[in-house]
Order: sequence, then C-alpha cells, then structure tokens
Amino acid sequence: MPTVMDTGQTVSSDYAGLYVLCEGNMGSNKATLDYLDLSSGQYHQNIFPSRNPNQVKELGDVGNDIKIYGQKLWMVINCSNKVEVCDARNARSLGHVNIPNCRFVTFHEGFAYVSSYVGPVGGSSVQGSVYKVDTLTLSIVGRVSVGYQPEELTVLNGKLFVANSGGYNAMQGLGYDHTVSVINLNSFTEENKIEVAPNLFRLRTDRYGQIWVTSRGIEGDDSHPGRLFVLDGTQVVGQVDLPVSDLAFRGDSLCYLATGNNTYETGVIDIRTHAVVGRQLVKPSANYKVETPYGLAVHPTTGHIYLLDATNYVSNGWLFCFDNNGHYLWRTSTGDIPGHTVFLPKNLGTPIDDIPTEPTNSKYIQAVDEYVPAPGQFVNQLPVATADDTPETMAAKCTEKLANGKGNLVTLGSWGGYITFHFDHSIENIAGEHDFAIWGNAYNGNSEPGIVMVSQDTNGNGKPDDEWYELSGSADIDSIGKVVYDYEVTYLKQAMQDIPWQDNRGQQGTVARNQYHQQEYFPLWLGNQLTFHGTLLPSNAHLSSSGTWILDSLRYGYADNLPNTDRNGCSFDIGWAVDSQRQPVNLSHVDFIRVYSGQLQQCGWIGETSTEITGAEDLHFQEKMTK
Repeated sequence: MPTVMDTGQTVSSDYAGLYVLCEGNMGSNKATLDYLDLSSGQYHQNIFPSRNPNQVKELGDVGNDIKIYGQKLWMVINCSNKVEVCDARNARSLGHVNIPNCRFVTFHEGFAYVSSYVGPVGGSSVQGSVYKVDTLTLSIVGRVSVGYQPEELTVLNGKLFVANSGGYNAMQGLGYDHTVSVINLNSFTEENKIEVAPNLFRLRTDRYGQIWVTSRGIEGDDSHPGRLFVLDGTQVVGQVDLPVSDLAFRGDSLCYLATGNNTYETGVIDIRTHAVVGRQLVKPSANYKVETPYGLAVHPTTGHIYLLDATNYVSNGWLFCFDNNGHYLWRTSTGDIPGHTVFLPKNLGTPIDDIPTEPTNSKYIQAVDEYVPAPGQFVNQLPVATADDTPETMAAKCTEKLANGKGNLVTLGSWGGYITFHFDHSIENIAGEHDFAIWGNAYNGNSEPGIVMVSQDTNGNGKPDDEWYELSGSADIDSIGKVVYDYEVTYLKQAMQDIPWQDNRGQQGTVARNQYHQQEYFPLWLGNQLTFHGTLLPSNAHLSSSGTWILDSLRYGYADNLPNTDRNGCSFDIGWAVDSQRQPVNLSHVDFIRVYSGQLQQCGWIGETSTEITGAEDLHFQEKMTK
C-alpha cells in the first residue's frame, strides 16, 4: 500500500506529475517508484507493488534511469539486468527486456537504445555495448560495441552519442575510458570516438544541437578534476571547470548540480556562451538542509526546481521543491536514494486516478510492536532517537521505516537486541512451503544473522504477550556443540564509552565504539541496563589474506544472513518452529514475528555484528487474496 503525503502545494500546467525512481541499496532488491501528483500536491511513495501485485520481486535491484516514450514508461533496473516497461498512465507493467548490467536509455524513431556494461555487476571489465530495442515488441533487434562501461547516451542528427566511463577498468588498474562513442544509426556501427576526458558520465543534448558531457575526473588526481564539456558532434568546443553531477535545461539555461569535497553548488550556465551566470540556482535558507544532493530536475514550463537528497544512502531520501526563482517551498520523504525523474505529460493522464491506492490487505508489515535493540554503532541512528523518546515512540518510528514495504534499515544492535512486528492478517503455515520472508542488508561476505521467533495471539488481545517459538535454522544441524542455548547477556550503560557486557557463562567484554559513529551506543529510551535471553550463534567472522573482514553466511533459517536477491534464502517456514526444549511444535498460523541479533562478536574496525532488517513479506498473500 503506497504511503501518501501532502506537500501542501498544487501546480497547474501541461504536466500531470513527476515520477521519481529511487535506486535503493545495491543488493537489497528495493528500487522503488514514487509519484508526485502536481494537481493535488500529493506525493505517493512506492506505487509499483500495488499496481503490479503479481511481480514477485517488485521493481528490482537498483533503479538507474527513467524515461517516457510515447505512452510507455521505461525504467532501467541495473543490478536486476532488465529494463522494466510500464504504461506511463498508471505504472502497470507491460513487460521487460533482459539486458545485462544495463545503465541508461534513450529513444529515436521507434527504438530504444540501452547502454550496458555487458559484464556482471562489480565484475571484470569487458567492452560495453548499446542494445537496440523495438519499442512495440520489446524485443532486442541489434547490438553494437562501444567503449568501456558506457553511461548516458543521446541521439543527434541521426547519430547516437555514448559517454564511456571505464569505471571497472580503473578498478583493475587499467585506467579510465576518455571517449564518447559515435554510432551511425543507419548502419548501427561505431564510426568514431571523440576524445574528451576520463570517467565520463552524464550526456545531454540542448536546443541548439550541442552535446554536454560530464567527467567525474580521477579522485585524488588534481590534474583530472571533475568538469563539464561541450561537443559539437565531432570534437570538444567548450569547457566549464565545475564537477557537475547532474543537469537540466530551462530555455537557454543549463541548470546544474555540482558536488565534491562534501559540498555542493547549484547554478546556471548560458548554453550559448558556455559562461556561468549564477551560482545560486536554489537560494540558501535556514528552512531546509540537504545532506547528500543526488539529482536535479526542473519543471519544463513552470520552472519549479526539484532537488533529490540521498541522505545516508540506507534510509528514506528527500525531494525538495523550490520555485522558479530558487526559493524553498517544501520537502517530502521518498524511497531510498532518489536519483532519477521524469515528468508525465497531462495528455497521458495521471496514474493515481484509475487504480485504488489501498488494497484491502497488504503482504507487508503493518506495524512494529516492540523495538528493543542491544547497544551498537547504529543504535540511536537507524532510526534516529532522542532523549525524549519512549518505547512507544520508537516502535512508531520503526513502523514508519518498515510498514507497507518502505524498506528502510532498522538496526537491532549487538546480541539479543530485537524487534517485534505484525501484519494486518495472520500468516498461514502451508505445509512444505516457506511462509514469509524477512529482508535485511546482507551481501556475500557480510552476513549478520538474526534469529527468528513466532507467536500466536492465543489470548486474542492483539499484543505479543503469548508464548514464543524459535525457528530452528541450519546452525542447529551444522554447528552442534557450538550453538549456546539458554544464553543470557546483560549490558550496562557507560555514557559515550564502550558498553560493557557480562553473560551467564562467566564471560565479559564490551561493545566497542569506533571513529565512524560518535553518538551514544546505548538505546537512549531504555534506561541504564538491558538483559537479553535466547540462543547464541557461533561466530562467523575471519580476516582474509588482504586484511578484509569476511562474515560467512549460514545455510538457512536466519534474517540478514543472505542477500535479498536470494529470495529462498531470506524465506522462512513456520514448520521450523520449536519450543523451549527444542522440540517441534505444530502451528497453523502465526500473528507476531520477532527477530533478534544472534551473534556476540567484534570485528575490528567494522565493529560489532548487528542484525539489520528492512522489512518482511507474507509469501502466501497473493494466493489468499485470490481465493
């Protein structure tokens, strides 16, 4: 169910709204599509699931580009290796095109052209390609090789221009690509390369037929800073010494966002003279603060300016709106890492009109009942807590982060810290099947397993105060003698210091502070002492030969243990439930789910092992709703 927020401002123009594609954290399968209805002023978060309830993995992993062509909305989903194509009027999926490590899309005369790194995400460097897709049939009809790790692309005078970055090359010590590939669309062959600068990224065409391309430069190399270049189609004809990260055209002006060295600047360039004519596109004000500027959009007719803020990259971002003179108007919360936008023409209609925004039930968490983290380096940050918070307000903050598939990170801290939540219906136990999934932020070599418990509301009071049962995972089989049952740990608050702990086996230690997180590590709303009881999983951390900490995953049965892309590995069977004597129990359904951090270990500079979750899902939801 999408979350709807009111910005308090309406805009009347020939555009119905603004789509915002949020990238989501890599490996978390949480790219989301938001929509700003300009006529009502309402901002709708994460509309794709409700419009496409049969999409198992929803939108996918890392939204990288969004465009409208004709009546179709095209979204490039990088790590899912696909281009998702929807009806632009309602965001309903029409199909998708499988393209490896796809990056950006542009269009010309009935065809879509998609840049691709070709090789696997994060893998070895291979020569990139542009794929040609028939926009009617969504079939690939051609492919041409270009430079290394191609990014944005545009069409001008029957030719396709592609910015090559060479990012993977540089990671392997081979140096960045410096070129823009020029493709003849009639023969669909690369006819030339224009030498520009290292690590090219953005590439746009203005109203006068000039091509603007950004270079991200080489980090740490003052001789190759980030810059903006102008091409006439054959060579570089202009240069602006600014590290431009995003840009948008407004009449004869190029509006830019430049970022670097923990600062940012917005300004205006005269596209005819290539001169910077203003360095405050958005006016500074005490009424707003942008943490991590990530994208820029300008309304084509009204001139309203929209600035995208990725905040900390792991929780909700912000969309800021300014009037055409750069004065702050409002902000609204978005999905994670809002990075790409496209305006929806009014003649195509508005996607909110013809589809109910609230299904009768949801497959996602409805609310968090309890949030009791153990001390940890992300505690009091994910979510943010103050000294005025209470258990009730913190549970509400977690609900705001997790409910309805929002997918923000909530940390559970060191061993024993837990979160309890429920859905708007019971989760059925269907024999031989996984019944629900829990999403975290694990990736290969970074597993922080959390133990899962379930409970039925047998007394009918709607509270998680009945008997709890643990789900038995693979450690009960693979690590006999290493798993510690009936384990107990007590943590004592030492303000702004390492947090000491002592267990019921005579052991003691600390949750150590580190330089990266300077806030209080003990939960601010939970007094000065915390005691947890449960099962302790064996340590999974070791140092690689290069000095990197590796946290191995367990085979199955734990939250935040395997990447979200491993849907089966993140899923749970209620049939795994055992009682306090580790004997199987038969539950027809469950009403509450609890996750707690399962390990007590410190891993050098990366700190304590702390389970994080980003949400949960009823895997039988569609089956039940269609019966």
